[in-house]
Formats: sequence, structure tokens, C-alpha cells
Amino acid sequence: MDDVLSVLVTYIFLFLLLVSAALFLFILLRRLAIQHREAVFQVRYLEIEQEVLQAIAAGDISTAVGTALRHRGRPDVLTQVLVNFAEMISGRGREVLRTIFEHGLKRRFLKDLRSPFVARRLRATRLIGLFAASSERALLVDLLRDKPIVRLAAASALTHVPDKESLALVFEVFEKESGPDIHAYTNIIFGAGQRIEPLVREALAKTPSPEKLSLLIELVGAIPLRSLAPLVPGFARHPDKEVRIKSAKALAALRSPDSFGVLAELAADKDWEVQAQALRGLGNLRNPEALEILSKGLFSPAWHVRWNAREGLLNLGIEGVRRLEEVAGQNSDRFAADMARMALDSLRDTQVN
Repeated sequence: MDDVLSVLVTYIFLFLLLVSAALFLFILLRRLAIQHREAVFQVRYLEIEQEVLQAIAAGDISTAVGTALRHRGRPDVLTQVLVNFAEMISGRGREVLRTIFEHGLKRRFLKDLRSPFVARRLRATRLIGLFAASSERALLVDLLRDKPIVRLAAASALTHVPDKESLALVFEVFEKESGPDIHAYTNIIFGAGQRIEPLVREALAKTPSPEKLSLLIELVGAIPLRSLAPLVPGFARHPDKEVRIKSAKALAALRSPDSFGVLAELAADKDWEVQAQALRGLGNLRNPEALEILSKGLFSPAWHVRWNAREGLLNLGIEGVRRLEEVAGQNSDRFAADMARMALDSLRDTQVN
């Protein structure tokens, strides 16, 4: 019985040893294959890159077509070259890249748009977004009903199509979107710049959810859309804290003198996050009437509120500096005194330098 058990253990050991050796050999061969593929990719990339550069330098469409036809059998490499150049090239060079895409990759990527594999649809969406003509907008519109990641890529691509209809479609999807993906639309829509002004105006009038409303207000200040500045104060008393924060932040960025009263009101908000943004805005206005409000902010229990108050007082010039000296010398609130002294020290360092 012991002999049988010993033989069994030996066979199990040998089996595990063979499995381990096979696994090790598989990992080794796979790594060698990957390294070989990467080396071949790099060689082909440099070859295609050189030809594309020559085509761009010549500005010759026939040369671009020849490059596309020669290398359309290497779509992965050609795709990478075009994407990298698209981030740097504009004008006539961009038309050369578009020609290479049209003759070398477009047919394949149009098929990939209908692929059952998300990764292929995503890659095709991004590349077509870079080079598709306005007339091909419908291809991207269909993808606005796809998986969230493809939907975002399609929305991003549409913002690069220079017409109002494309941007309207992006906003239409944004209004229907829900969940964490809506935050990605901030960067997507931001890239469209001033062109989104009428669409943001319409979206604000539709009383969207607090989350979407806060994103729209943030865009008003971040782009900035100064023509929409008069609309922002209307949201300053919104029950949602995030909306009030973004309203104060937008007003701070827009620096409109007419926003003083609203920012003064927000500086007394029940939430310190709103107070901090409001004090930042008051400091940006450099209005002497904000002296008392900013001084009061130094005594806040919230560090960010105290910091923005100190920056605002420094922006007020000599009157603000005098108030900082008074606060630095008082003993009733050591945190306010510390913040004031820090402000005065930084001011002296700046003057010395």
C-alpha cells in the first residue's frame, strides 16, 4: 500500500512539474512573440511615418494615395501613425492625412463600426471622428445609442464636426444620459468652445437635474461664455449645494462687476464650500466694498474659506493689507491671526524678490 502511494505521489509530482514547465515555456514563448511583434511594429511604423512625412511635405494628394495603397495591409501601424500625426498637424497637412485615411483605412473602419466587438467599434469611432467629413455625421449619430464608452467617443467625435447640428446631437444625448458618464461630457463639450453658447442657454432653460445643471454652469465659467453670465445668479439660491458651488465658481471666473451682490450673498451661505468660492470671486473683483466680508472670512473654521479671504484682502491693496495687520495682531482667534500673518509674510517675500 505504501509503495502504491509512493508511486502515486511521484506521478503527481512529475505531472505538476511538467505542467509548471509547460506554463513557463508558454510564458517565455509568448513574451518572445510579443517582443518580436513590437519590434516589427516599430520598424514598420518608422517606415510608414517617413512616407507620410514626405507626403505632407510635398502636399501632393497622389503621393498620399500611393502611401495609403501601399500600407493598407498594415492597418494597425497605419492607424497609429495617422492618430499621432492628427494631434500635431493642421491645414494642408491634415488633408493629406485625411486622404491616406480615405484610401487606406476607411472601408475597413466602416465595417468595424458594425462589429460585435466593442474594442473595434471604439477604435473605429475615434479614428472616423478625426477624419470623417461632415456629411458622414450620421455614422456617428448611430453610435450615440451604443455602449457608454462608445457613446462617449462618438459624442467627442461629433464636437469636432463644425456644424450646429452635430453639437445639438451631443447635447441631446447629454440630456438623456444618466449615471457617472455624464461627467465625461464636461470635457467633451468644453472642447467645442464658444460654439455651444446657444445650446447651453437652451439646456439651462429646461431645468435639468442638479447634477447636469451644475455641469452646465461650470462650463459657463470655464470656457467662458460671458453672454450667459446674467443667467448664473438665478441659480445662486438653488437648494442643491453643488449647484450653488458651481454658480459661485462660475461668477468668480467671469469676474463681472455686476455679480458683487450675488457673491456677497453666497459668502454667507450655510455651506463652507460655497463660501470659499464666493470669497474667491469677491477677491477677483477687487471691489473695496468687499473688505468687511473678506475680513469676516478670515475667522471661518474652514481653512479654504480663510485662505480665499486672505487672497481677496491681498487683492484689495493697501486697505486689505491694513486689515490683515489688524487681524494678525488680535488674540481672539489664533487661526485667523496665523492666516493673516502668512499672508503678510508672503507679501514681504514677494516685495523682496
